[in-house]
Amino acid sequence: MNNQIKTGVSYFGNRNPRHFISDLEEIITHNCNVIVHTFSENDQQFYKDTMREMISMSKDAGLECYLDPWGVGRVFGGETYSSFALKNIDACQILPDGEIAPAICFNNEKFREFMYQWIEDAAEIGADVLFWDEPHFFIDLKEKGRYDIWYCKCGSCSLKFKNKFGRNLFEARREEIIAFREGCVVEFLQELCQQTRNLGMKNAVCLLPFKEDSIGLSDWSKVVAIDSLDIFGTDPYWVFFNESLQEYVGRFSRDVYELCEQYNKEAQIWIQAYKIPAGREEELKEAIAVSHAEGVRNFAAWSYYGNAYMSYNRSENPQKVWDILGDVYGELQRGEWA
Repeated sequence: MNNQIKTGVSYFGNRNPRHFISDLEEIITHNCNVIVHTFSENDQQFYKDTMREMISMSKDAGLECYLDPWGVGRVFGGETYSSFALKNIDACQILPDGEIAPAICFNNEKFREFMYQWIEDAAEIGADVLFWDEPHFFIDLKEKGRYDIWYCKCGSCSLKFKNKFGRNLFEARREEIIAFREGCVVEFLQELCQQTRNLGMKNAVCLLPFKEDSIGLSDWSKVVAIDSLDIFGTDPYWVFFNESLQEYVGRFSRDVYELCEQYNKEAQIWIQAYKIPAGREEELKEAIAVSHAEGVRNFAAWSYYGNAYMSYNRSENPQKVWDILGDVYGELQRGEWA
């Protein structure tokens, strides 16, 4: 749909505008034209005006500004905790065995209202695009096989399921649970995207790179078909998931591009720039090349400076990761890959 080259990077971990000045200069000199600022619950509560200032600085530097609901409600991706979940245990997801998950349910009305306010705050502080980052029902990737299907059976879900299917959730067939769970995610995104568009911003969705119906969305077309969605993508982090770069990045890039062509959306692929082992930094260029060959022209990397500032996920040689990313972005911006 859009052949303009987008070269983005996520940014978090610093909320001091004075220090952001030098980071912003690095981002510009590393050939980025998009910045994805995280806007967590903590940011919303304590750093809202600070984020307004940093977004303004980013725009003044010529960057398009995405805003990411990082870890909000723990239904979006992000290494941060949710105050809303802690304060609203009654709104948390209930796992198949009755355990309370540390994540809010999509179907809880209190959370819907909370998200509407988050969107209004994002518009107020100047976001161009709202980046719906890995929306998902709670799963523990270290225990993927714990349940045949990961789903929520809280009061909101149970009532909604009965109204839709005419039976209790505990009596449901496997295919009904899957259809219900996926439908809830799509409906949630439809509401958020429409509210976002109403306030004059664009929408981008990044789905986790899973299509197994036991844990993820098996039919991505339901999301891509959302009328108010502008950009669709995924994040095939080949190192993190221990997958073959060529096959993994290529397959998901192809899927994303073909769906976006079908539904007239902009295709986006996220490139892993965190937790990169020493000696494998050049794989960033290879991953971008694989995705570019499939037709993708909107790239974003997680995250700034090889994630050097987060010890849990930092690359072993973050400077080299960052410089290689900047070099590749420069080649793309200069049209050397045309």
